[in-house]
Amino acid sequence: MIYSDDFVDIVVARLSSSEISARELERVLRVPRKTISRWLKRKIAGKPARSKPIPKNVQNKTSISVLNQIKQLLEAGKSSIHAWIELKRIVCLRTIQRYKAEWFPPKPKPKVIVRRYERRKALSLLHTDWATKRIKDGKRCCFSFYVDDASRKLFALHAYPRATLENTIHNFKLAKKQAKYFKQVLSDNGRVYMKNYDAELIGIKHLRTRVHNPKCNGKAEALVKKVKRFLKQFVVRDIAHANKLLKRYQNEYNRTPHTSLNYQTPNQVFKNKQKAVEA
Repeated sequence: MIYSDDFVDIVVARLSSSEISARELERVLRVPRKTISRWLKRKIAGKPARSKPIPKNVQNKTSISVLNQIKQLLEAGKSSIHAWIELKRIVCLRTIQRYKAEWFPPKPKPKVIVRRYERRKALSLLHTDWATKRIKDGKRCCFSFYVDDASRKLFALHAYPRATLENTIHNFKLAKKQAKYFKQVLSDNGRVYMKNYDAELIGIKHLRTRVHNPKCNGKAEALVKKVKRFLKQFVVRDIAHANKLLKRYQNEYNRTPHTSLNYQTPNQVFKNKQKAVEA
């Protein structure tokens, strides 16, 4: 237990004046008699009643020759683990890591200003993607969609038993029927978006994201999370039930104000951008 200096001084003063015994102080204050006696002895000896612990001066026991070897290995481009192994583990790995941080501090990374690219014209670029959600009895429910880059309007949100090429083409035709036309499509490098899919894109340019870089298709990835969060609220019985829920979600999504659209709905932004193109 930690006692304040004022408390210690009061206890020592009462004990030195013989007003109360150490046994009674122990019973009343719940302080061990050994502790009270030690305070009194230090006071009589002219020392502070409480002795504050002095921090230990830990000295480095690593020899200078070993330190020079560590520095040479690190300067040669060796990692901390490789230097530790080459030195036959005569020092601790943590010691090498500490000296590496001291001798070769990491250079501060320059701040990268990320510029957000967004299409100005509606239907100039549509993002598409596939996602999977487990439904009742552990069955697989795969859904695909197309979202407009300029207005965030959602098209062809539809569920399928599996993500196959046939279902991808069906979803593409469904999006083409709802949007009537669009110029470009952005997808990942999945098998369902390969040559046979490109054959269906007559007059439409197909763009692909960089490999293992989902940030390139960020709008689609964000929409996947929202759709999964929506389906999690229900007990989805089968694919037909999932399609009813997804149709409802698509209508609600297109009529809901978005903060990224300055609290306008995707339908409103889509109409405004179309009018601007026609004007």
